[in-house]
Amino acid sequence: MKIEEIVAMWRKIITISEKPESDEYKTLLKITLGGMMLVGLVGFVVHLILSYIQGYL
Repeated sequence: MKIEEIVAMWRKIITISEKPESDEYKTLLKITLGGMMLVGLVGFVVHLILSYIQGYL
């Protein structure tokens, strides 16, 4: 792909896209933050489990 084709595709995407409404934005923000918190919580639990296992070996 040439750079001109990529720029043309992005230009089409930007012209088609529209600004989200405030309620849609808030919903997407909640989902994103919830997902980040879930991933962080899983990582923390895995860290605790591995620390517990290493402490007894």
